[in-house]
Amino acid sequence: MKLKHGVSVLLASTILMAGCTTDRGEIKNYNEQVEKANDTESVVNSVGKKINSLEQEKQKLVKSVSGKDQKEVQKTSKKIVDNVEERKETFKKEEDAYDKSEQQYKKGQKHIENIENKQKQKMVKKYDKAQLEKYKAHKNYAEAYDNVLDKEKAMFKYTSGDNVEQSEIDKKSKEVSKAYKDMNKAFKKYSETMQKVKDEKQQVDSIS
Repeated sequence: MKLKHGVSVLLASTILMAGCTTDRGEIKNYNEQVEKANDTESVVNSVGKKINSLEQEKQKLVKSVSGKDQKEVQKTSKKIVDNVEERKETFKKEEDAYDKSEQQYKKGQKHIENIENKQKQKMVKKYDKAQLEKYKAHKNYAEAYDNVLDKEKAMFKYTSGDNVEQSEIDKKSKEVSKAYKDMNKAFKKYSETMQKVKDEKQQVDSIS
């Protein structure tokens, strides 16, 4: 009887150990996909620096518009339109990088369901949820920033032409201001999801 009991305990232990090893492997495979996804986002830093530089250039151009005659205003407005188009083209690189990152990330989701330990699986699922919220928040932020660029372009394209009315400039200026407010809200939400991802990653790292 004792021998049988000992064998059954040994078998149960072996099964538990095998499950533990399997879980570690699944979490490792999942984390590898997360890292690959993160690697595709590496372009974001260089994009941010370029856009900041272009934003500073735009600010100088906007300040120089005030008090100028119509021809100078038209000339400067065209430069600002060019600046907007360059920012749009630059930001597109970030949007493309995030699309690729999300596609890469989703390749790792299949490993989550294979984690046998329910507590560990729950922790990884929370990390997964944070990741998906990050991608969604970035999409919202990207749409908001694209809207800012569209509104700016419309405004300065208008001021680069003839027959410019102050009332129309005021209207377009308000649209730009609102677009910036919406973008700032979207960026704040995106930043919060980034922090959530970091927090959940620490939890997963503690069990992998």
